Amino acid sequence: MIETVKELRWIRILLSIIALPVLVIILKSQKAIFIPLIIAIFLSFVFAPLTAYLKKRKMPMVLILLITLVIIAGFFTLAVMVIYTAANSLISGIPNYQASFTRLVTQAIDYISTYATKWELTTDQLSLINISQFLTSGFVSIPSVIKNTMNAFIGVFWNLFLILIYMILILFESDKLQHRLKRVMTDENKQSTYDAISNIQLQIQKYITVKSLISLATALVGMGIMLAYGVDFIVVCGILLFVLNFIPNIGSVIATGIPITICALQGGFDFRLFSFSLLMIGTQMLFGNIIEPRVQGNRLNLTPIMVLISLIFWGWLWGVVGMLISVPLTSAINIIIKQMDSKNIFSAIISSE
Repeated sequence: MIETVKELRWIRILLSIIALPVLVIILKSQKAIFIPLIIAIFLSFVFAPLTAYLKKRKMPMVLILLITLVIIAGFFTLAVMVIYTAANSLISGIPNYQASFTRLVTQAIDYISTYATKWELTTDQLSLINISQFLTSGFVSIPSVIKNTMNAFIGVFWNLFLILIYMILILFESDKLQHRLKRVMTDENKQSTYDAISNIQLQIQKYITVKSLISLATALVGMGIMLAYGVDFIVVCGILLFVLNFIPNIGSVIATGIPITICALQGGFDFRLFSFSLLMIGTQMLFGNIIEPRVQGNRLNLTPIMVLISLIFWGWLWGVVGMLISVPLTSAINIIIKQMDSKNIFSAIISSE
């Protein structure tokens, strides 16, 4: 009997190993379908308290659905309009900084070359001249880089129609799911399934709420600093400070680097740039490394290395959207796997407890 159980366990492990690459290929090739679905599921978790409240008020499901969809559609429409306007202003204004960018990089190259000669270091392998020619040739175009980046964010919102369709199906099926589970599951299994779903829902709600508030505070303070220093593209940088803070580890670095780069292009390397950089970096460290850990805690139960690995994996799989949802999605998968097998190796590796 014991041998049979061990054999079944090994068979299950081998089947999982075989099925995992196939699942990854499907998720990557059909990301246009799965990304809106995941976003719709996350939104259903976020709006679950509102839905439950309206149900207690004996409000018809059709009206609940209509209110939810109007809120989501309004938010997405406003977001698209703001990002589109900001992107256009950035694309139209950034060519003025192309010459400054090339000049500053060339000066940096000359500076490195001068000190390399002074200290009798070999500079042949650095290809400083080639880099200078590469930049001055116009091949590196700031407008094209910014345009591609902003288009990546705008592309998320163009899936609104599909997200709303998924939301309709999820909300309509939420009540029916409970009745179906009652027919096919025992009371114990049914309760454990409810607990897993509730746990995922609660963790995602708290994560998104706290992360949104922290990111908004970071963006507002950063925009205030930019306004005080007269740095251009305040709205664009504010949007990036808010959105990129959802990307673990590297998001805040990129979000802080963009306004610092703009400040450098405006005034060059001086004390103004130094003080501005110090304030922007200090703001990110204050909110990201001090305030957020105290408020958020370790609700998602993931090790730091797993957060980085999940960022890389989901970023490779689904791009920018994958990076944004990498942490809550990995946490949800961990909860589901734990529900299936509380002593599995995967959860033991990635969990912080």
